[in-house]
Amino acid sequence: MGGGAGNATRCTAAELARRGHQVHVLTSRLPAQPVVETIDQVTVCRVMSWRRSLHECGLLGALSYIIFGFIQLVRLSRTYDYDVYHFYFGLPTGLLSPYVRFVLRKPYILALRGSDVPGYDETRWFMRPLHRMLRPLSRFLWRSAKSVTVLSKDLQDLARTTDPRVESLVIPNGVNTESFPIKPSARPSGRIRLICVCRMVPRKGLDYLLHAMQELKNDGIVLELVGSGEAQSHVAAKVSSLGLDDYVVLPGYVPPHRLYSHYHEADIFVLPSLSESFGQVLLEAMSCGLPIVATSVGGIPDTVRHGRNGLLVPSRDAAAIVEAVRWLVANPRQRARMGRDNAEQARTRHGWPSIAARYEALYYRAVDRRALSDVALE
Repeated sequence: MGGGAGNATRCTAAELARRGHQVHVLTSRLPAQPVVETIDQVTVCRVMSWRRSLHECGLLGALSYIIFGFIQLVRLSRTYDYDVYHFYFGLPTGLLSPYVRFVLRKPYILALRGSDVPGYDETRWFMRPLHRMLRPLSRFLWRSAKSVTVLSKDLQDLARTTDPRVESLVIPNGVNTESFPIKPSARPSGRIRLICVCRMVPRKGLDYLLHAMQELKNDGIVLELVGSGEAQSHVAAKVSSLGLDDYVVLPGYVPPHRLYSHYHEADIFVLPSLSESFGQVLLEAMSCGLPIVATSVGGIPDTVRHGRNGLLVPSRDAAAIVEAVRWLVANPRQRARMGRDNAEQARTRHGWPSIAARYEALYYRAVDRRALSDVALE
């Protein structure tokens, strides 16, 4: 569905299909979407799910997906003799994996994405007791997998606190550099434009970015805050209460195929997250040639190297955001160099062909085929 996992599923599946594999994707369905559809040579099968929205699943959405997803999984497995199964998220999606492991007796790969790892998101009060209750189940699902992958070294360390026995492999997200091309040239001088693209939820730390804008507006700096989510009305009210209506633009949700044009209108990308397993939007901004200001939390330091392709700041620190942005504004040559380096890094290290090749190597290993060497996993 929406978010980084949905994008990763779509892009990885399409790349694997281009490499000659038969790929089916089982996902949840929104109103007006077809039940079965072929996209980029990938068969997409959708089941009913009472999700809150495109980007918000909720407990009811998760439960309904497991019920209807299980029914469809049984049907598909009776029609197709799949070699390997790949589950995104240990919970809830991984709850389908025991059927694969113990009934079908097929191997599966489990991709941990962040919110399915205990301790990842402390901004939601119910997550801690829920993870505590489900910890034995998480361990069982992780240990039953042929391979477990994580998005970052930080998420890997966090997963070890739940189960030190499970070895995991870091495979980051990728980016479609054709969909997010580098901006053709510097736009005319004028107001410095910041952009933040994210789901509007508490863990994104948007209040701190808005408080930083109270200072940055005095420099004539403006911010475009792209996204939607449960905190959208709170963010809009905060913008007004802080007197930022003339300095913060809220376009809401922007479809992926139009998002690059918003990056191209910006000078600096800012992500003030309180927790972040990876940050797909970082790669999008980098691919478009933007320097980064981001918090040094979660998997962000794996992608943003302080002083090289961006600036890292502490979380929950509006003053640090102000200082970092002002430094980049005062150093246009450094800003331009970081942007160029980011575009190059996105193309050489995070293209989907290389990411899909690493998953492909895991699949071959899972079914005991030695056609691919372990080098592809590095």
